[in-house]
Amino acid sequence: MSDAGVAPISDITGDEAVLSATGRDPESWFAILDEAGATGWPHADIARWLSTEHGVPPWWTQNLSVRYEQVRGMRLPGQQSDGTFTASRTATIDGTLDTGYAAMVAAFSAELGEPASGRADGKRPFARWKPAGGGSVMASAEVVREGRVKVAVVHERLPDAAATGPAKEALGRILDRLA
Repeated sequence: MSDAGVAPISDITGDEAVLSATGRDPESWFAILDEAGATGWPHADIARWLSTEHGVPPWWTQNLSVRYEQVRGMRLPGQQSDGTFTASRTATIDGTLDTGYAAMVAAFSAELGEPASGRADGKRPFARWKPAGGGSVMASAEVVREGRVKVAVVHERLPDAAATGPAKEALGRILDRLA
């Protein structure tokens, strides 16, 4: 875990998973990318090259691209390709999708005001807020099993890594009200 409280992507998917899914371990991919000069490429070009030149499946192109950027010092953990950062949290609560969504919207609205946008129907209803401090907070709800709903929330477009810890704590405090 980094100082900002955001795990490097290598902590999320291990080397064995990469090897199994792509036929090479991360270090082999990194050597291939180095040889191709990828340290000078933007994120999208790295992912596209892995796909078109090596047939890496889409999800794994993103995983490998981000890991490569982190290992080569091109991106910090939690940093997006536009240079901003994100913080996220989840909680699983009792209830139906409708009651879970309503509770989620009420809890976040009490802290952030009325949602700027959202969708209350469908398999994964969501709401988005524009907090006064900047960025965007998006929360969604989905059924994990009968009587249980997962609420996932992300604060996007944070200005720097130092903002991720406090943002994650704030999201957690709001989610704690739902549990």
